[in-house]
Amino acid sequence: MPKINVYLPEALASAVKEANVPVSAVCQAALTDAVQRIGRTRKGIMALRDPATPAALLGRIGEGIRTRMTPRLLAALETAGRDAKGRARGPVSSLDLLRGLLDDGENLAVRLLLSQGIDIDALAGAVRASHADESGPTAVESADALLGRLTMPGRLACAAALEAVVELGHNYLGCEHLLLGLVAGDGPAHDILVDHGVQAPALRQAINAAAAGVVLERSRSAERSDATVAELARRLDAIERRLAAGPDE
Repeated sequence: MPKINVYLPEALASAVKEANVPVSAVCQAALTDAVQRIGRTRKGIMALRDPATPAALLGRIGEGIRTRMTPRLLAALETAGRDAKGRARGPVSSLDLLRGLLDDGENLAVRLLLSQGIDIDALAGAVRASHADESGPTAVESADALLGRLTMPGRLACAAALEAVVELGHNYLGCEHLLLGLVAGDGPAHDILVDHGVQAPALRQAINAAAAGVVLERSRSAERSDATVAELARRLDAIERRLAAGPDE
């Protein structure tokens, strides 16, 4: 049977040994799941990039990836799919997707843009002022199936976002991935982002740094929680010893 080396941080390796985790079985199960998930994702990417893919199939792909979307991305897509009066749009363009991201000033995509010195107000103004045409579906099958309503630049952006998820090794789809997809894609949203100084390599590095920061903070939070539990246990033990010693002690 072929052998694959798995490298772990020192603390995790020690914990795995202490817990006597069956590493081979766990890794095989995890890798099997990853192969299946990535395989489905790559098929979805190919379908999004194929102009001949039927809207019904795009709708099913959308249902499949919806469970992996963050709440903020779901909210951004909801905004992108509706016009100023709250009505469902027909074709949804790459500009609509970018507008949906910028509408929420707190998602990670916007925070990353701000960290790179991008003027969000100027960027949003350029999006609103743009009247660029994008080729869209000839017929919209359902107002609920967003992928089936996307223009080709919008579909290419979503395909690039999914590709970024695979390449970065993430198990979720967030606003930052869609932003990266818009920058790496093609169309008016790509042009506006590049004109305002947004570059895919720098954005990818920022996403990696943000992800590493989240992992570090979770690790520190866990350490603080362990220390708190240990302190509580120490105090309870001291109280029990005093009670057991009786009133004369």
